[in-house]
Amino acid sequence: MSKAARKRDKWHFLRLGAQWDRAVVPIYEAAARGKCVPLLKTLLTSHCKNECLYCSFRSGRKCPRITWETEKLARVTMHLWKKRKIRGLFLTSSVAKDPDFVTEKQLEVLRYLRSHGYNGYIHLRLMPGTNKHYIKEATQLSDRIGLNLEAPNKSFFSELCPDKGSYKQDVLKRLEWILNEARRLRSLREKPNFGFAKSGVDTQMIVGAVEDNDWQYLRVTEWLYKKLELKRVYYSGFEPLPQTPLEGRPACSPYREYRLYQASFLIRDYKITAQELAKITDEKGYLPNTDPKLALAKKDRHIFPIDLNTAEYEEILRIPRIGPVTAKKILRIRRQKKIRYSFDLDEILGAHMVRKIIPYVEVKDRQLKNFLNKT
Repeated sequence: MSKAARKRDKWHFLRLGAQWDRAVVPIYEAAARGKCVPLLKTLLTSHCKNECLYCSFRSGRKCPRITWETEKLARVTMHLWKKRKIRGLFLTSSVAKDPDFVTEKQLEVLRYLRSHGYNGYIHLRLMPGTNKHYIKEATQLSDRIGLNLEAPNKSFFSELCPDKGSYKQDVLKRLEWILNEARRLRSLREKPNFGFAKSGVDTQMIVGAVEDNDWQYLRVTEWLYKKLELKRVYYSGFEPLPQTPLEGRPACSPYREYRLYQASFLIRDYKITAQELAKITDEKGYLPNTDPKLALAKKDRHIFPIDLNTAEYEEILRIPRIGPVTAKKILRIRRQKKIRYSFDLDEILGAHMVRKIIPYVEVKDRQLKNFLNKT
């Protein structure tokens, strides 16, 4: 095999390895406010000293061990960015030696990029146990930064990641340091138009690798969004891999991951609490395979119907199929005139959606009542 072919294989493998941080290859189309943002998403290295039970790069598993040269990765990123093939870089890594060694190498890439005029997007994933002074510099250079929780509690973390350190000190404490530094940077009057964690802080948890349930994830998700003010919580459905201790465990079903995301957005954007969502979980703590907002509305029939001309923003958000954008549009329209269900809702939602929300809103429009009775 030629040197060029080996190099292509190396890049492909490191990009492929980054899928453990929820990505596809070779260039990740990140979703950002309804738009797709192409990112170069890659591991810095696949060498790892840890023995995480679920990971393809765990120390005891046979797999290719490859590492980017930091300047080479920075030059490749710069080249793709200048050619407008990508809008940014998502850089994560396995833990080759200790967390600070890995973070220093990641920062070498970021320093090169910023010092050579790169003002594109950078999303950096830090390692548990990273030193505080590295966290400060990483937060300044990155647009979004995070550290994976991996599990919703100490017990599960210790089971899945036996040598990744202390859940409280090496993971939660570091996450708090990142958030505190991001808040400090946001409070500064003068700041550049890139970096400074402008796009917030995020984390990720593995779902279904142990005997868990959805309620456990919902509780910690609420704490992460409401207490720590994270921008995003990601869920990675467990997939069994050969030559790992969990290779015989069934994969997490795709619908479970999807419903957790839906429920987490209700917590983050709809002012719905984890305790309320507990009402729709089964006796084992799992969400039903249906839209959790619709399931919750059926449980709370007593709060409906809602009058769109007098209801508060939080009340309108409770209506199935109405999100924050539509709720704000309703408030904006009703400041100018009274909402007429047969006309204004058609314009706001579209005719096909009006019938779906009618069971949850107070209909005073005679024309619409007649139409509904006929159909």
